[in-house]
Amino acid sequence: MTKEIYGYIYDLPMGCITESDIYTSTGALLCPKMTIMDKGMIESLSHYRGKIHAVVSFEGFDEEEYEEEVDDEFLPEEDASLVFEETFKQFVAESLHTLYSNLEDTDSLISGVSEIGHKVCEIIDDAKELSINLSKLKVCDEYTYKHSVDVGTMAAIVAKTLGESKEFIRDIAVAGLLHDIGKERIPTEIINKPAKLTSEEFMTMKKHPVHGYHILMDSKNITEEMRKGILNHHENIDGSGYPRGLKGDEIGKMAQIISIVDVYDALVTERSYKAAKTPAQAIEIMFTMSNKFNMEYFKAFLSVVNVYPNGSTVNLSTGDKAIVLSQNRAYPLRPIVKTLIEKKIIDLATNHSYLATVITA
Repeated sequence: MTKEIYGYIYDLPMGCITESDIYTSTGALLCPKMTIMDKGMIESLSHYRGKIHAVVSFEGFDEEEYEEEVDDEFLPEEDASLVFEETFKQFVAESLHTLYSNLEDTDSLISGVSEIGHKVCEIIDDAKELSINLSKLKVCDEYTYKHSVDVGTMAAIVAKTLGESKEFIRDIAVAGLLHDIGKERIPTEIINKPAKLTSEEFMTMKKHPVHGYHILMDSKNITEEMRKGILNHHENIDGSGYPRGLKGDEIGKMAQIISIVDVYDALVTERSYKAAKTPAQAIEIMFTMSNKFNMEYFKAFLSVVNVYPNGSTVNLSTGDKAIVLSQNRAYPLRPIVKTLIEKKIIDLATNHSYLATVITA
């Protein structure tokens, strides 16, 4: 049985399974389809106060069955992905709005963004585990602010996973927050164009890393490494990037890390000119681009990104529906799952009988 819901997060029945992606009023992906709406999931989504449209299903998995399911010994591990408290989200959104409105005062800009970066690093230090579920990080629906916080936070998590110093982690968080600051010098009609850019418009857009570098050039509180991280975040290892076509180590560690998380966040975010990809689709696309990334840093990113969060449900190519129990950090597209009908535990990464089995949705 399916049911269509026009309402709010708290209108989703406990134990139902989403049969459609759920989006915010501005088109940002809030929750992917095939997710079980248990108490924890509803609480994690409750930060969004706007209206939603969702199609949910109880077929083969009604609320009584769900209660029986969660009482057995094989429960999903807690999704311990990094989460921002509502007070912090409000502080970030308001601060960035104020800071971006006066780019001429670079000292205030750097001071304010550095404060946000330091708080992000404190939250990362206190996290139960280093993992990323972007729906739990969501600051607001405003793309510029959300994207900058996503990139700064993910870059810091990857840097910490790589064993970088506290100073480097703090600096890359700030550089990630500022990586697109140069877009403030790009005409609004190009930034918000709901169609493919012309060649001339794209050439203008490709100047934003240079603009960002120049905006921050005279700031004493931004290191040259951080400025290079901003300038080079669209450079690729194979030399196919911009603005200078740098290769390999010429790009710098900070920019190489920011590049990876920037691509991921751009892929999974809805924009006026493109639909959002699911986390799994984004990772698949990034695998085809792997010649553009530093593989050590890409593997570190893959080890912390939650493509299928614990507790979500998925469709297997065998025709089974399953609940995700835990992650395989080396293989983010192949978690450990339990089928809903036969209650079979399957490690999609190591069980040789299921090496041909894939998650289809």
